[in-house]
Amino acid sequence: MKKVLISIHPKWCELIFNGRKTIEVRKSFPKQLETPFKVYVYQTKHKGKSIVSEALNTVYGGGKVIGSFVCNSATCCQAYYGEGGEKHLTNTFGIDLKRACLTEDELFNYIIGKHGEIGTGWLWHITAPKLYDKPKELGEFRKVCLNGKCSDCIYEECKITRPPQSWQYLEDYDNE
Repeated sequence: MKKVLISIHPKWCELIFNGRKTIEVRKSFPKQLETPFKVYVYQTKHKGKSIVSEALNTVYGGGKVIGSFVCNSATCCQAYYGEGGEKHLTNTFGIDLKRACLTEDELFNYIIGKHGEIGTGWLWHITAPKLYDKPKELGEFRKVCLNGKCSDCIYEECKITRPPQSWQYLEDYDNE
């Protein structure tokens, strides 16, 4: 199964792994992959320099890969303003947006962006979420290797040292 690494804020991670959030909304989708594919979840760090933030990052895995899920399908939708200024969302008919833990307005505003007239978004359908007992370090994962054999790769440039802004492809081997 092909794989990607995705960065997700702590509040959304909690909702995914407690089963309430079963749709992840993104502005893009891995076009080189067919569903289903595996998604490793990097939980972003809790913001701030406080002792509380550091403790939360340590206890809850902020700054680490805390689990995975399978994206079994995805729906492309568009957001745009009509001639009278009314908001329109396409391809959300029959999709319960509560599964994304967003209102229709929140989804529209995310997809359209701050200054857009039209925007495209993707609803990644989440199945089989798995929270790890022990979070994994980014260095345990490999980017898609240009050198050919990342499961035994000696090339340092293939190691992931920074989380993706949104998501990135991973080398297709199992590191669980």
